[in-house]
Amino acid sequence: MHQLNRTGGGRRRGLTRAMAAVVAAALCGGAAALHAEPQALDEAELAGVSGRDGIGFAVHLEINSAAIYGLDINSRLTAGFNVDGLTTYLVALNPGGIVDLFAMSLNLRTRPDGGDYVDVSLPSFVGVKDFGVRALSAQTDPRAPITNSYGQFLLNGHAAMQGHLYLWAQ
Repeated sequence: MHQLNRTGGGRRRGLTRAMAAVVAAALCGGAAALHAEPQALDEAELAGVSGRDGIGFAVHLEINSAAIYGLDINSRLTAGFNVDGLTTYLVALNPGGIVDLFAMSLNLRTRPDGGDYVDVSLPSFVGVKDFGVRALSAQTDPRAPITNSYGQFLLNGHAAMQGHLYLWAQ
């Protein structure tokens, strides 16, 4: 009896492997059959293409995120201003942080007059973590160590937005 169960299980295992091989072959054959070469479209055909819901996307952006975790990276964003022959630099030390933007979309739409425009939806969620600069200074040498800082500003939190940005050619 024990021998029969082992033999029967082996047959089942063999059938299962055979079925898996058949299914894998069918999937590969089906995928090959669905593959089609790209086709060129003329302007009229391209104008008739509709993306329906457009392109939806989300953004997770980390700029100089090593500064968030306490690493000294010494990156600077500078802007120079020349007043009466003296150049003074606004220096932002270690700008960056983390920004998350969710539920944005990009759509191509048609105006009533027939012209096209791009519709960019604003993100419905904006989240920030330690986004800003670690020090802000005005000095004559942009590479010198910051000795007098106006302070830092770091944003933490989230916001909800709604609306659209429309772009079109003139």
